[in-house]
Amino acid sequence: MRSSLPFLLVACCAPTIGAQGVRINMEPWREPVLMDTLRQNHDLDIPPTKVYDATLKAFAALDIPVGNTAGNLGIIASERFTRSRSLGGELLSRAYNCGEGPTGAFADSYRLEIAIVAYIEARPGGGTRLGLASIASARDPAGPYRYPKECGSTGHFELKLLDRIKSLSAAE
Repeated sequence: MRSSLPFLLVACCAPTIGAQGVRINMEPWREPVLMDTLRQNHDLDIPPTKVYDATLKAFAALDIPVGNTAGNLGIIASERFTRSRSLGGELLSRAYNCGEGPTGAFADSYRLEIAIVAYIEARPGGGTRLGLASIASARDPAGPYRYPKECGSTGHFELKLLDRIKSLSAAE
């Protein structure tokens, strides 16, 4: 009976392990950040294959490097890339809130390590549910020994990415 217990646990619990989603390790947080808990969902009347292709093109157009993709799960992720001052042609403080100092928003003067994930799922009855999530940490460029700051998304960049995905999907 003891030897069948691990098999039973794997058989019954394996689907829930995969459903936990994308985890990102960033220095300001003690535990990995579960990105699908941060996502903003948008329902689109566009087939999932078109949305997936448009999302890849939108990442490239906004200068977001694509790190990992899981086409069979509908996940496109850019895990931990760095930017200073701007992303997608706008100041980083429009996309992330990292706090402020005497010189203004930390997002504009610090180096940010950013993670962006897109979730593409077929909706029952047609169309696509597109989920977008983003998070960042900020490090003072004055030295490596300063602890990085947590940065929450303002939602602005996700909406910009959504608009780009919609326009690219309609163009196909």
